[in-house]
Amino acid sequence: MRNTLIPILVAICLFITGVAILNIQLWYSAKAEYLAGARYAANNINHILEEASQATQTAVNIAGKECNLEEQYQLGTEAALKPHLRTIIILKQGIVWCTSLPGNRVLLSRIPVFPDSNLLLAPAIDTVNRLPILLYQNQFADTRILVTISDQHIRGALNVPLKGVRYVLRVADDIIGPTGDVMTLNGHYPYTEKVHSTKYHFTIIFNPPPLFSFYRLIDKGFGILIFILLIACAAAFLLDRYFNKSATPEEILRRAINNGEIVPFYQPVVNGREGTLRGVEVLARWKQPHGGYISPAAFIPLAEKSGLIVPLTQSLMNQVARQMNAIASKLPEGFHIGINFSASHIISPTFVDECLNFRDSFTRRDLNLVLEVTEREPLNVDESLVQRLNILHENGFVIALDDFGTGYSGLSYLHDLHIDYIKIDHSFVGRVNADPESTRILDCVLDLARKLS
Repeated sequence: MRNTLIPILVAICLFITGVAILNIQLWYSAKAEYLAGARYAANNINHILEEASQATQTAVNIAGKECNLEEQYQLGTEAALKPHLRTIIILKQGIVWCTSLPGNRVLLSRIPVFPDSNLLLAPAIDTVNRLPILLYQNQFADTRILVTISDQHIRGALNVPLKGVRYVLRVADDIIGPTGDVMTLNGHYPYTEKVHSTKYHFTIIFNPPPLFSFYRLIDKGFGILIFILLIACAAAFLLDRYFNKSATPEEILRRAINNGEIVPFYQPVVNGREGTLRGVEVLARWKQPHGGYISPAAFIPLAEKSGLIVPLTQSLMNQVARQMNAIASKLPEGFHIGINFSASHIISPTFVDECLNFRDSFTRRDLNLVLEVTEREPLNVDESLVQRLNILHENGFVIALDDFGTGYSGLSYLHDLHIDYIKIDHSFVGRVNADPESTRILDCVLDLARKLS
């Protein structure tokens, strides 16, 4: 289990680390893009204000003359030829003296008072057409020249083709964004990043990109994400190959037992006279994770040699009880359930308790539980062993000798132990044919069993 988890955990850590590094790189890149966008917007506003500054120079010349039709025409022409300007207003001693509109009209509902700056954002309520504007002022002596700039040009200058960022123009304590009217901050600053103009008294403010953005990862780093995923999977694959290659057969079998890959198969026990199902014998199979089964001949000898036969049998006992309880109502009375036990398991201190717990785990109490003693390992028959088997006999267990005639001291077991059944190995049964001589050995074994019973 541990060797399975390590490659997975390493792959997950590699992927998370790679994604974190990629995210930081994309975040820094996004910050640089946002900053470049703010500088671009500031440069746009600078160009607009440069037009306003040039227009005031023309207005200064007119202010030294009379405000007649010719001068009004010059102001109107200057405003019209500058693509971002709206109107030009000349004030003397705080009174409108001349404008670029016919009849010296103005589109302001009131003449604003500028703070210590040559820029001012006027909200929609201060204009005749109820649209916010940016005002640029140039002042000398008792003359003030105002240039109004439409909100559409300001918003156009702020409209930088970058996703996820909103640039806002700040003049003094007032702001205007891509949408909405002029707002006063009143000490509340929702934007944390800013770029100051080096020529005029305004600032472009904005918020930085979020530290983590799933959309940004997919949009900007999808290819690298796939590469990181492939690297993580390759690392997991190589680690898995390394652990499996370095693991001994014993470790692989132990892992299979712990993972529940050793599963019970049921060989039916049929009444030959009646043709009815009377029970099952439990056989072990190794279920491969990717499909297919391994025969017990390939792993039972290793389990017996390494001592893993005990936990293997314990796992089978738990699975058999669980599976048989699921179909308990369908089992006939006296249903036979046989399971093999090795000599090393039988002599273990907990063997009797395990068998009694195995019996108690069944919901049916009329089942015929058979303990099949295998001859593949030598069994030291002593008083302790006889006592254990007697206890199991008294608690309803049946003792059978499996594969009789192929292993250690089969005749000794028949003499010293109370064996209820013997299971003659198929190598003897397989020799039986039409020749009467072919059954001689089998007849002798059966006769011996009857006499010793």
